[in-house]
Amino acid sequence: MRQLLQLVILCACACSLSPVVAQSGHYKWTGAWIPTRVSAGDGITELDTKIGRFINLPDKQSYLNVISNINRKFPGSTPWATWTVGDLSRAIPAGQNLSDEQHEAYLSFMDEKGITIFLEIFPYKAAPEKALDGTDVNAEIDKWIKRFKHHKCIAGVGIELEYFGKATDVLVQSWDKTLKRHHPKYRLFLRHYSKDFMPPTYRGKGDLIFICDASEGSVSDLSEGLAAWANFFAPTACAFQIGYPADEDGMNGSQELGWWRLKDPIKDWGDSILSQINNKGQELGLIWVTSKSGKSYNKTWDLTR
Repeated sequence: MRQLLQLVILCACACSLSPVVAQSGHYKWTGAWIPTRVSAGDGITELDTKIGRFINLPDKQSYLNVISNINRKFPGSTPWATWTVGDLSRAIPAGQNLSDEQHEAYLSFMDEKGITIFLEIFPYKAAPEKALDGTDVNAEIDKWIKRFKHHKCIAGVGIELEYFGKATDVLVQSWDKTLKRHHPKYRLFLRHYSKDFMPPTYRGKGDLIFICDASEGSVSDLSEGLAAWANFFAPTACAFQIGYPADEDGMNGSQELGWWRLKDPIKDWGDSILSQINNKGQELGLIWVTSKSGKSYNKTWDLTR
């Protein structure tokens, strides 16, 4: 429940997920986290299993379908994806990266279809006890942008802070400078579930994006906390990474709870967050995680089709 506890700091009480009558904002970007995840089976409470597992999809149309099935819930928003190129072997759960050839083929397809793509890096702290070096984030930004910047779909780079630590002002300024040497319009996003991991004051040219990926709680609690995140950082652009396998049912494994119970999970949850946003002009994004369900009672959940 550690991620939910971070949200409690941001919000004083839970709100009920009621039908949205009026919205305070809109989404600039909506789409998917690549690779996506498939959820575990019924009644799972052990967290390392409950959080699901990464899946690489069989073809480019499947990736497009996932992004499009999310994006169409919010007409007028730009279809996007955070596209993992960084090492997933040390992540929890571990994932298998696509080959460069697969990246090339899929990104070329995203070029054709007008999808906005942010390449995503998973940096790690050094682990001397395991003879593992830490990640040089600037070198990773250079490597991946040089490799794929010929694709017109590329809009920037993102940094997952889960395994790296807090993003200080000095670090983020350095990363932003490295990225913008390749193109001044490239944007940098940072992702974590605690606002304390975001840079305290550095905002660069005002084009940073702060992504909150809080999970492991009720939809109503998470919605309030995600909106509080955006309201805290406004006017900085923010995005919400939601729809994790852990939240599909209750944390106690109950099928009476979770996002699967919503009539239209992506739309309803996204609108619930929007209804609590204070700054109507703030750039906002939505990223959905679970593309397939492993639950017997949610078999039709398949965004790949």
